[in-house]
Amino acid sequence: MSLADLKRRYRWQCRRGASEVEVVLYGYLDHHFEQDSEANRALFPKLLECADVDMLEWFTARSEPQDPELRAYVRHILGLVSAPS
Repeated sequence: MSLADLKRRYRWQCRRGASEVEVVLYGYLDHHFEQDSEANRALFPKLLECADVDMLEWFTARSEPQDPELRAYVRHILGLVSAPS
């Protein structure tokens, strides 16, 4: 599957109930996904499987994922999305 096809699939899955979560997910997908490493891109669907309430907690720095790999990935995404363009 091409990166463009993956992005189309993930775009629909980024639709969430909390706009704060959408801002981070869309920010990463639109501006960093294609340039990121294949290993990091492979973690995006794992993140999308997580509950909105968990992602809201992680993205607002109230808590972090228990899974070390996911914790590092969330930190990575937040670093990319919050960096000035």
